[in-house]
Amino acid sequence: MDEVIVAAAIAEAEESGEPIAKLSLDRIARRAGISRSTIFRRVHTRRDLEEAVREAGVDPGRRSSVRDRAVAVAAEMIVGDGVGALTVEAVARRAGCAVTSVHTQCGGRDGLLALVFERYAPLPAVEQLLSGGAERFAGFADGVRAIYTTVFDTAAADIGVLEALFAEALAKPNGTVMRLVRERVLPRVISTIGGWLGAQIRAGRCADLPLSLLIPLLISPISVHLIARARLIAAGETVPDREAVIDTMTSAFCRAVSVPAQQ
Repeated sequence: MDEVIVAAAIAEAEESGEPIAKLSLDRIARRAGISRSTIFRRVHTRRDLEEAVREAGVDPGRRSSVRDRAVAVAAEMIVGDGVGALTVEAVARRAGCAVTSVHTQCGGRDGLLALVFERYAPLPAVEQLLSGGAERFAGFADGVRAIYTTVFDTAAADIGVLEALFAEALAKPNGTVMRLVRERVLPRVISTIGGWLGAQIRAGRCADLPLSLLIPLLISPISVHLIARARLIAAGETVPDREAVIDTMTSAFCRAVSVPAQQ
C-alpha cells in the first residue's frame, strides 16, 4: 500500500474525528493530493487499506455493516469509474463481502443507486428541515435561507458523487439514473419543496407561479454552484465563502418571486 495514501487516511481521520473505516476514498485522495483515478488504482479494496493502516499502528475503526460498506464503495466507484462501471459483483469484491449479501441488503444495482442517492444527496436533509411545516420559519426569506444552508452543508463535502450521477442522467435520459430521478426523486421534490412553496403562495409571501418554474428557480442555482465550486477549488481559483453564497442566492430568489408586500 502506498505510504502517502496511508498517511493521508490517518491525517484525515485525525482532523475530522471520523474512523478511517468510514472515510471515502475521495476524501483521502484530496488529502493526499492525488487524483481519484490514482487512488482507485492503488487501493484495491477497503480491507487492503484498513490492513495497511493497522500495520502503521493505527486502528481504522469498527467495520461498518454490509449495507454501509457497499454504499460507500458504490459511491467511490461512481466517482472514479462512472455509473456504467457499477456492478454488484465489483462492489462486493471491493467492500469485502458476499455478492448475495449485497443483493439482500441493498436490493441489487438499482437499490445501490437509490441508497447512494439517499446518503449523498441533500434531499433527505431538506425533507427533514421542512417536516415541521411553514410555521417553523419567521418569514419567507428565512425558509429559503434554511433550504440553501441545508443543501450547501449536505452536498458540498461529497459533491463528486452528485456530479457523477447528474452527468449520467444527462448523458442517458432513458438510463437507470434518470429513471431513479423520475420515479423516486421528482415526486419527493414536488411533495416537499413544492409543498412548502405552495404554502408560501397561499400565505401571500410568494408569487403565484407554476411549481415547474419555482422549483428550478430555487434549487438549480445552488446545485450548479456546488458542482462548479468543486471544480474551481481544484483548479486553484478563489470562490466565495459559504455565507456569501447562501446570502446572495437567498436574496436573488426572494427578489425574483416574493410578492411586493414581503420584499
